[in-house]
Amino acid sequence: MPCTVFDISGGSSRFRPVVRIGNWFEENCLEEDKVRNFKSKRDRGELLVEKARTLYDNFHKEIVLAAPKQNVIFGAVVQLMPISMNIENMSTADLNLALSVVINERVVRHSQSINEDCELTVAPSARSCVRNSFRIVSGDEHDRTGQDIKYGQRFRLECMDSENDPIMLYSAPKKVNLNQSIDVTYHSHKNGELNFPLGLVHRSRCGCPGGDLPMAFTNWFCIHVDRNRRFESEGEDIPSNAPLVIVHAATNRNLAAENVVIQTLFGPEFLVSVQNYRNIYKRELWKNVWMISNGHQAGPISKKA
Repeated sequence: MPCTVFDISGGSSRFRPVVRIGNWFEENCLEEDKVRNFKSKRDRGELLVEKARTLYDNFHKEIVLAAPKQNVIFGAVVQLMPISMNIENMSTADLNLALSVVINERVVRHSQSINEDCELTVAPSARSCVRNSFRIVSGDEHDRTGQDIKYGQRFRLECMDSENDPIMLYSAPKKVNLNQSIDVTYHSHKNGELNFPLGLVHRSRCGCPGGDLPMAFTNWFCIHVDRNRRFESEGEDIPSNAPLVIVHAATNRNLAAENVVIQTLFGPEFLVSVQNYRNIYKRELWKNVWMISNGHQAGPISKKA
């Protein structure tokens, strides 16, 4: 049986005009639907560009720190700032780095404010704002607002703009199966072992009854930066803008600024973890040395610290 050869080189010429008009009308309707959907999302603020603008407005809303005082007090709004960042071939003196909240890409589409899915970094802070300011509250259930915080005294760090159900900073040890308790985008290591990350949790999820996270995981305390003075300084007031070591009470590990740069929605920032970094003399390295700033301008920090 002979084969029949069809000539298809004509392209759309083999379609009748009524078919081509139908295809054109269908494509035109689809384009009009896209325009209507775009305008509808724009009016409801559901466009990604609108969400990004809302995100930046929420996170960069200016916050007034506590009135400058010589000592750090409960109830004050402060910033946690590393004393220095010894990064090779990089000057960080003018970055004014501070512990900050950052939101990752997978959360932006359904939330534009601080929530439990946010993470912590050390970020440049030209001014105090929602993402880099925290309120210090007592580590027990007593209201100690206005009282000086002592070395060794437990406290908690609450995020701003979360008065109804405060969001607190916490860390946690590994699970029974040795997996991390906090899911983060980036990890840091020490001698091949994963460092404990930081996370955020609502107060309603902590403690008993009904809480799925021990309240102790949200407790922190400060110790003197000089190892030889820690015993005698226990119970003394914590001076503002002075070098100190911030310890996570549940794991007995220190808050650490890592020399690892990551890319975030707010630009390049540094990782932060809970890990002890000490030299051969058992003195904390620069990664574990912080200061609690409430706007009080302290004198020059000694190089020895």
